[in-house]
Amino acid sequence: MSEHAHRALIVEDDDKIVDLVVDHIESLGHRYDRAANQMEARQLFAAHKYCYVLLDLEIPVKAKRIPRPEYGANLLEEMRRKCETCKTQIIILTSHGTDGPYLAVEMMKKGADDYVCKSFASRPGERTPVDAIKEALQRGCKHSPGHCPVLASGSCTPQIPEAPAPAELTPFEGGKLVFRSDRVELLGHAILTSKGNEFSRRLLDLLTQHKPRGGYQAYSGNALARQLDTMGQKGQNDVAGYVKYLRDQIAHVLGKAGVRCERHDVIMSGGPGYRLNPWIEVEFLDD
Repeated sequence: MSEHAHRALIVEDDDKIVDLVVDHIESLGHRYDRAANQMEARQLFAAHKYCYVLLDLEIPVKAKRIPRPEYGANLLEEMRRKCETCKTQIIILTSHGTDGPYLAVEMMKKGADDYVCKSFASRPGERTPVDAIKEALQRGCKHSPGHCPVLASGSCTPQIPEAPAPAELTPFEGGKLVFRSDRVELLGHAILTSKGNEFSRRLLDLLTQHKPRGGYQAYSGNALARQLDTMGQKGQNDVAGYVKYLRDQIAHVLGKAGVRCERHDVIMSGGPGYRLNPWIEVEFLDD
């Protein structure tokens, strides 16, 4: 991914909403970090430069605390004070029913640039995060391409080089995912090697688990983080980053082989969570 790509901060404690918002952000080719509470958001906002923030008002101060709208409002004012010169765009996410637009407008008086009602997730035709993000980028910020010469990386995941795709690509139509001792293959092409990819392989391995009644098991970001991180160092933001890495790696490897693999062709998200696409067949081989 280009170092000049737009970078977003998602402040939201609901995993299902995060999955939907991430779909919108990734559809634009943007990078993102995720904070599930006020404390995490402060740390990320202090450490990195963001072009825009998608801020849920009703967030907890810390993990496992009760979320309240005033906490998000306080964070909004704090962020605006810290980015007066760079004018990072702050977009409010609200789900307060008929009070949502009114509440969001009140937040705009406190420094927010725009708002999106979470009803976009269930009402076709509603204004979406993509609409708000595009308008935010038109307004501009000093951390967008053309303003910021180098965005802070801060990523816990390796970056995939962008290679030009072949002129003619065959659409991916499913296939066999093979786990070997030293690599993982898809359609006979190595998408992961054992070196430096332990967490990615463990995550992919977990997604091969089946539900009791058939089909692949779905996991939220939090559930994957809990099952994969025995030392407590990984969070759901890291999980989202590794899922994105896997998707990018698969698309890159298969693209070089002449196969076009779209974002949800192997690892699906949204709804019940992260899961393998049903047309993926899994095989474990002992080499």
